[in-house]
Amino acid sequence: MSAAEVGTEIPVRVTVIDAGRMKVFSLLTDDPNPIHWDREAVQALGLGDLLINQGGLNVGYVVNAVAEWAGGPDRIREVAVRFLGNVYEGEEVRAGGTVKALDDGLATLDVWLERPDGSRAVGGTIRVLAP
Repeated sequence: MSAAEVGTEIPVRVTVIDAGRMKVFSLLTDDPNPIHWDREAVQALGLGDLLINQGGLNVGYVVNAVAEWAGGPDRIREVAVRFLGNVYEGEEVRAGGTVKALDDGLATLDVWLERPDGSRAVGGTIRVLAP
């Protein structure tokens, strides 16, 4: 955890997307969408040959990066993100963010999840108690 100043970049958190975890998450959340666990379904929809990660997991990678920097998940006050693209099994994604504002003990961060090609799969803001 480091002190927050406008412009502070939080440490980047790297995750490799695992097909087994996608299947378990689908079971735990009762997610019926086969693009997370059935390659034939992905192919039939014309979405390629690789399983597609759940959006909730993608957001979780970003939230975890911010929580680690801020001192714990209990410090998070608001999450506002949008989905910008898919993340596929086997990809190494990078979650990070930059402090864009400080106000009354809260830090507002611009956050992102980046795919290996540099495109963003998730973008938005997270507000936390400033460390």
